[in-house]
Amino acid sequence: MSKTVDAPEATPEVFESPSFTFNWRDLAGWQADGIQFSTSSNEAVKMYDALLHQAIYHYNDGQLGGFSGTTAKMTEADPDFAMGKIFGLGLDCFATNPKKNEEPRKKLIDFSAKAKNQNLTKYEADHLRAAELLAIEDYWGAMEQFQEVLKTYPKDPYSLQMAYFLALTIGETPRLYDIPASVVKYYDPSTPFYGHVFGKICFGEGERGNYDASEIAGRKALDHFPLDNWAHHALAHNFEESGRALQGRNFLLNSARDWTTGTTFSHHIWWHTALFHVQLGEYESALQLYDDKVGPMTLKDGGNFPLSDGSSLLMRLHLEGVNIGDRANEQAKGWVKHNDDFVSLFYDGHNSFCSLLAGDAAANQKLLENMREFVNGDRLGWNKDVTTNVGIPLVEGITHFMDGEYTEAVEKMAPIMPELQKKIQGSKAQKDIFRQILLHAAVKSNTKQNLDLVMDILNNKLVESKLKEHTPLNQRFLDRMVAVHETQG
Repeated sequence: MSKTVDAPEATPEVFESPSFTFNWRDLAGWQADGIQFSTSSNEAVKMYDALLHQAIYHYNDGQLGGFSGTTAKMTEADPDFAMGKIFGLGLDCFATNPKKNEEPRKKLIDFSAKAKNQNLTKYEADHLRAAELLAIEDYWGAMEQFQEVLKTYPKDPYSLQMAYFLALTIGETPRLYDIPASVVKYYDPSTPFYGHVFGKICFGEGERGNYDASEIAGRKALDHFPLDNWAHHALAHNFEESGRALQGRNFLLNSARDWTTGTTFSHHIWWHTALFHVQLGEYESALQLYDDKVGPMTLKDGGNFPLSDGSSLLMRLHLEGVNIGDRANEQAKGWVKHNDDFVSLFYDGHNSFCSLLAGDAAANQKLLENMREFVNGDRLGWNKDVTTNVGIPLVEGITHFMDGEYTEAVEKMAPIMPELQKKIQGSKAQKDIFRQILLHAAVKSNTKQNLDLVMDILNNKLVESKLKEHTPLNQRFLDRMVAVHETQG
C-alpha cells in the first residue's frame, strides 16, 4: 500500500469553534418574508424556525434540547400549530417503508381530514399537499409541489430544502442548480440562509461540471457563514469531481473545526475526506479515518445514509486491493434491519456489496428475494419504478462480481449503468461506486471486448465531467488496465 510521505494526519486536532446562534423569527418576521401561519403563537413559529435551522445546518441545538426538545417546545407553545404538525409528520413519512412506518401516515391522514375544517393559510395548505405526496412515496410529485410553493414564497427555507433534496433523491441533477438559482435573487445578506442558498448553488454547479462557478458560490457561502457544513460538503464535491484531490484533502482537514461543529452530517464529510485519501493512494490514512471517524459514527447512527458511507469506503478500499480485515462485518450487521426497507436502490446496492464483503451470502440472497417481492408488490412511487427497471440486475451483477464471475457481472451491469447513474439517488461521487465495480469486473473478465468497454466508460466520464485529465483514482486504474490490455495484444 502506498502513502505520500508528506500526508497530514488523517484526524487533526479539532479546536472549539463558534456555536450556531440565530435570532428565531416571530410571526412578524415570517410575515416580512411573505409567509403567514394560522397560529397566533410567536413562540410556536420561533421553534419552527429553530427546527428548520437545525435540519438545514445539520446540528442539534443543545440549549433547546436538540430536534426533539425543540419540537416539544413548539408543541407546548401551540398544540394545534398546523405547520408544526405538517412539518413533523411529513418528515416522519419521508424515506420510510409505509408498511413499517404506518403511524405517522395515519396521523397525517387524520390531520388532513380535520384540516378541511380549519383555517389553514395558503402556505400551510400547500405544504400539507406536499406532505401527503411524501407519504405515498411520490417523490417526483412532492418535488414539483415544493417548487410550486417556492414560486409564491421564494424565501421559504423548508420548500427550498425539500425540493432540493428530492431532486438529489430522484437523480434530477439539473435542478440542483435550477432550484436555488430560481430564488437567490430574493435573498440579501440579512435574509436567513442567504449564504446557504449559495452553498446549494455550489453543489449544483459542481454536479454540472461548472467548477469555477461552483467554487465561487461555495466560498461566498462560507464567507457569510463559516459553519455551513453543506457548503463545505459542496466544495468537497467540487474538488472530487474536478480531480483536485490534494486541494480537497487539505481544504477539509484545515477547515474541520468548522464543519465538525454540526452533529448530524460530519460523518459524511469525514467520508469525503477519506475519499481524497483514496484518490491520492493514501490508503493507511483512509483506513485510519474509517476506524476513528466514519466507522464509529455510521454504526452509532445505523441509518441507511450513514451506513452507505461506511460501506462505500470499505468497498473502495477493497477494490484498491487494501486488506480491510473484518470491518465489513460490523457494517453488514447494521444493514440487516434495512433488508426490506426499499426506500432507495442506492442504499440497497450498498447493502448488497457490504453483505458480500462480510461473507454473508445468505443476507444478500434475502435482500434479493425481498427485492423481487417489492417489485411485484403493491407499493408505488419513484423507488418502485427505479428498482423495477434496474434494481434486480444491479444486485445480481454485484453478486456475480463478488463471486468472481466477472463476465456475468459485466453482462448484468453494463446495460443498466447509464440509466442507473441518471435515475438513482445520490451525487456523482456517491453513485460512482457502482461504476467502479463494473470497471473492475470488466478488467478482471480479461476479454478485449470488456477492456474496450472500460476505455469507453472512462472516456465518457471525462466528457461528462468536462475534464481534460482523469482523476487520480481513474488514472491509476487506467494504468493498471493498459498493462493488462497490452498482454491481450
